[in-house]
Amino acid sequence: MVAYSARVAGMGVAALLAFSAGSAVLAQDLSMGNVNPPKHGTSVAAQHFIDKLAELSGGKIKVAHHHSGALGGEREVAQQIQLGAVDFGPITTAPLSTLIPEMSVFQLPYIFRDYQHLFKTLDGDDTVVKYYSGVLDKKGLKLVGFIAAGYRGIYGHHPINSIADVKGKKIRVQEDKILVATFKALGMISTPIAFPEVATALQTRVIEFAEGGVNTFYHNKFYDIVKNVADVRHTHQAIALIMAKGSWAKQDAAGKKAITDAWASTRDFNRKFILEEDKSIQDNVRAKGVAITKPDAGPFRDATKSVYEDFYATPAGKDARKIVDHILAVK
Repeated sequence: MVAYSARVAGMGVAALLAFSAGSAVLAQDLSMGNVNPPKHGTSVAAQHFIDKLAELSGGKIKVAHHHSGALGGEREVAQQIQLGAVDFGPITTAPLSTLIPEMSVFQLPYIFRDYQHLFKTLDGDDTVVKYYSGVLDKKGLKLVGFIAAGYRGIYGHHPINSIADVKGKKIRVQEDKILVATFKALGMISTPIAFPEVATALQTRVIEFAEGGVNTFYHNKFYDIVKNVADVRHTHQAIALIMAKGSWAKQDAAGKKAITDAWASTRDFNRKFILEEDKSIQDNVRAKGVAITKPDAGPFRDATKSVYEDFYATPAGKDARKIVDHILAVK
């Protein structure tokens, strides 16, 4: 009887251990919505995250990567993530600001001096990440981390050699009130258009210009439509890699660790990638017959200073001003 009881107890322990080992990471099929094409730096970073997550979870967490706008524009994908219909998405902070107005901080003109300033802001301490983690949590979203997506300029049908060349021109901006105000301050007619519609708007000349990353211009083959890029660098773009709060909550400890560690690997990969890409991206653009101008940024910067005060006057801006002050103080 004692031997039998011991044997039963042993079988129970073995079964418990087997169950524990098998549930170290829950097997899952998750989804990611991404507006960018496969070779875009944001897509490359997103794929690195997916691959690393699969590796760290022993192949149990699989993420289907729906790139090239297969699930819609960025705002639509963010809304699907809020609803739990999609699990992950790298969302540009501008369209994300339509749901989380505090994200407009990243669009403030010339808030980032250069790549190193952006990296120190995001990686030097946890001030910015901690703030936005709390803000997104209230909206049903989990902030995984920020992807650096490069500087933004203006591209279109005409060359821009000075601020005088933009006056009265119609420009596509991302869906963000700060960007609308920024280009209005430059004397342009700001037109918010979702990214999937930009190519058609340029082709039909509904707009004369669009603001965006030179890498985005290249990877989306906008050089087939317009042949002028102005390197004004009004902002260095940050992409929020977000996750459905419900999807995060369903993860066991091992799954959460795999996601956190996959992001740490992706962050390091992305910072190196964007700097490496920057060395050749303008040459690649010129090779497509595109002229790149470098107008004096001083007048652009001076003309848009009022945008900061406009932002501070909003509820989101009032709350996020401490983050703006922190970013500007980063050396």
